Amino acid sequence: MLPTYDDIEGIPSETTPWRAAYDFDNEVKIPGVPWPLQYNDRGVALVPTGVTKTASTASMAALLASDRLDFSETLFLTAGVAGAPPDLPVGSVVVTDSIVDWDDKCRVEPDDASVPLMINPYTEGDGYFELDPDLVEHALDLATEAELTTYRSGGDAHASESEADGGTPRVLTGTNVCADEFWHGEGVAEHVEWLVDQYDASPYRVTEVEDAGTATSLDRFDRLDQYLSIRAVSNHDRPTDEKTPRENVFADGFEAGFDVGVENMMAVARPIVEDFLD
Repeated sequence: MLPTYDDIEGIPSETTPWRAAYDFDNEVKIPGVPWPLQYNDRGVALVPTGVTKTASTASMAALLASDRLDFSETLFLTAGVAGAPPDLPVGSVVVTDSIVDWDDKCRVEPDDASVPLMINPYTEGDGYFELDPDLVEHALDLATEAELTTYRSGGDAHASESEADGGTPRVLTGTNVCADEFWHGEGVAEHVEWLVDQYDASPYRVTEVEDAGTATSLDRFDRLDQYLSIRAVSNHDRPTDEKTPRENVFADGFEAGFDVGVENMMAVARPIVEDFLD
C-alpha cells in the first residue's frame, strides 16, 4: 500500500483507514524513505511515499533498491485522492489505466499556436505509462461492486443520491495526469487535455502529483506490470461556480470532499487487496 501522505493537518489521512483495517505489528526502516514500512503476517505492507512526484520517485526507488525487501510477488497499490474535471462527481473512483506526466513537455511563448506547448523531443514518450491491462481489468471488475458514498457540500458526506452535489459518484477507468505542481483552472485544463491528446489517452479522468514518479521507479526496476493506482475524486480541477481560479483553489470548502474521497478510495481498494491475498 502506497498512500502519498500521512499527517497533513486538516486533511483526512490516506493511511488511517489502512491502519484501522489491518494490524501492522512489524516495521522496517529503509534508508531514503521518510516513514518506516509497516507490515503484518498476512503480507500486507504500508508505507507513505510523500507528496509530489519528486518525493514518490525517491521513496519508490529506495524501496525497490533495498536488499531487505523481496518484491517478486508483490502488488504495488497507490490508493489516494485526486482532483478531476467537473463532469466526474466528487467521490467517484478511477482505476487508472494510463499515466501521463504533465511535466514532460516544452512550454513556449504564446504565438499563433492555440496551445503554447510542444512535445519535448529529448524525452518524448518517457512520461507516458500504460499499466498492465489484465491487472487493471481485474481490479475494475472488483471495483464495480463497491458501494460508494455520495457527497453534498456543507459537510454531509452521507447524503442521499438525490441530494448529491454534481451527481452520483461512480467507478470507471481512464487516464491519470500527474504533475509536480498543483494547478487549477479552465485554461490550464485545456493545456492538460492537449498533452493527453498527444498520447491518444483522452479524456483524462483525474489529476494528482505522485503517480508518474512511482511508475517511473517501478518501470526502471521492471515492475510496472505489478502496479495499480486507485484515485478517488476529492475536488475539481477548476471552479464550478462564479469564483475565479485564484479565489477557488484552497478556499474554505475546497477540501470538503476529502472525507468522502478517502472513504470511497478504501471501499474500492480494500477488496482488491483481499482478492490479491486470496
